[in-house]
Amino acid sequence: MVSIRIKLILFMSALVIIIGILSCGFFLIHSKSQQNEALKRFGTSLVMLLSQDTEVKHALRASQPAFLDAPIHRIRELDREEEIGYLRISNNQSVVVEEKVHWITADMKEIPIGKNDQKPVASLIRSIWTIGGSWVAEESPRSPEAPLSSCIITNVGGAFYDFSKPVFETQTFSEEEFAAQILGENDVSKETAQQILGFVQIGLSQHKLNERIRKIIWQSIIPMGVFIVFGGVFITFFLTKYMVSPLKHMANVTLDIAKGNFNRMVDIYSRDEIGQLSMNFNEMTKSLRTLCDEKERIMAQLREHINSLCHANKELREAQERLVRSEKLAIVGKLASGVGHELRNPLGAIRNALFAIKKKTADTGVLNDAQKFNQLIEVIEKETERSVKIVNDLLGFSRTAKPAVSPANIHSIIDSSLSRVQMPEKIKKVVLVSDTLPPVLVDASQIEQVFVNLIQNACDAMPMGGQLTIYAQSESSSVLAVTFTDNGSGIPGHIKNMIFDPLFTTKPKGLGLGLAVSSSIIQRHGGFIDVKSKEGEGASFIVKLPIAIAPVVKPQT
Repeated sequence: MVSIRIKLILFMSALVIIIGILSCGFFLIHSKSQQNEALKRFGTSLVMLLSQDTEVKHALRASQPAFLDAPIHRIRELDREEEIGYLRISNNQSVVVEEKVHWITADMKEIPIGKNDQKPVASLIRSIWTIGGSWVAEESPRSPEAPLSSCIITNVGGAFYDFSKPVFETQTFSEEEFAAQILGENDVSKETAQQILGFVQIGLSQHKLNERIRKIIWQSIIPMGVFIVFGGVFITFFLTKYMVSPLKHMANVTLDIAKGNFNRMVDIYSRDEIGQLSMNFNEMTKSLRTLCDEKERIMAQLREHINSLCHANKELREAQERLVRSEKLAIVGKLASGVGHELRNPLGAIRNALFAIKKKTADTGVLNDAQKFNQLIEVIEKETERSVKIVNDLLGFSRTAKPAVSPANIHSIIDSSLSRVQMPEKIKKVVLVSDTLPPVLVDASQIEQVFVNLIQNACDAMPMGGQLTIYAQSESSSVLAVTFTDNGSGIPGHIKNMIFDPLFTTKPKGLGLGLAVSSSIIQRHGGFIDVKSKEGEGASFIVKLPIAIAPVVKPQT
């Protein structure tokens, strides 16, 4: 993670670098502009001085080049920086004098004569230095006596400022005028020329100008840029340290407060916004410490109330258990009449069947009708089993003792349960139980009673036949689930929540205790029984039982 100090240093350094580059660029452009203007003023002054010299005029009238030595010498003495590249003086017919310095390799024929650049209108072409370093010619109004300035680039790459001016017959030039040209003043009185004797033309090389600009770059602009960048980065480094250090200290204090140490305070070093933030943070810490103390006091009170509630809940549970036992006893008493009525009918059928057997035996001595005899025996067995089931359900519902659990094989319990139920031939049973399943910690006889009840209910739900599927699997390391699925009529949604209630039944001869007893047995084993069903799509009863965890056998030493 990049810290805020690094981010500030990078941002401020980038900003300082940009400002330094812009400052150096502006200073470079300004310096170039000043040097160009100075060179132009110097060239303008030289050409005006030479064009208004009396000896130059005499030389042009008489076409005598010898008279031009003194004026040219004076011009050379004024050129202390050796910026004059070439000099040309011509009359209206031909060139009188043409000179160039030795280091110029350009041919003078490439440089046009000044009189060819004259225009009949009062205008001139002036050159402007742009930011890109190129020369652009711009036309502006001028008087006939103003010098013409242009930029000439030769084929060999030499660049010159070319200044040309006509030599007038009556034009005079004073020292004040020369000083005004040097200082860049344009308000100089001029006399209108009557006749042009010729032209003077001076070319100033840009070589010295470029050298001065390079010197300015290396001696002024680059040191200034380096100073701005390094100075800005140095100031940024200490400024960010001044700003971020209190925040870092505050972050460390925040970690201590998050660990619960509310006695930590932020040191205040200044009275600015950071100092105000530190003061507010300390006030917040005091408020948190107060709230924490208040919370501890409330938590202590809550613990006392919770202990009281636990004690009251324990008493309530004991009272509830007593009430449940009382209700069970009341239900058992209420069921007495129903049990008597229910037992009377099967027992009466048994009695009648036995009476018929006795009578037939008494009349004939033996039973010749074997089929009739078998039917009577089946009636006796069926009704007897029904009576036994009613009595077992009643006893199971009233039983409150804990089951005697021990590790048992679920496959054996399922096989034993199926053997106790007489399955109709038109019902197909499918048992999907692996022999590798872990043993369950249950009372096998009670769980078998639950499975018998669920299998019998599934058979009763499929009077027209169907399929009963018994599937066992481990849901986790501590729970094993056994699912009994039938494709019978299903359980309507409005009675699904009532099927485990005592005395609730949809069978015409049922007592309504089978599922209630089964649920009670599973709960006493620490398990869970649930049902999933849709009307017309069958039902699935899921019984979840605890798995017997094998004890860890320590190796003998």
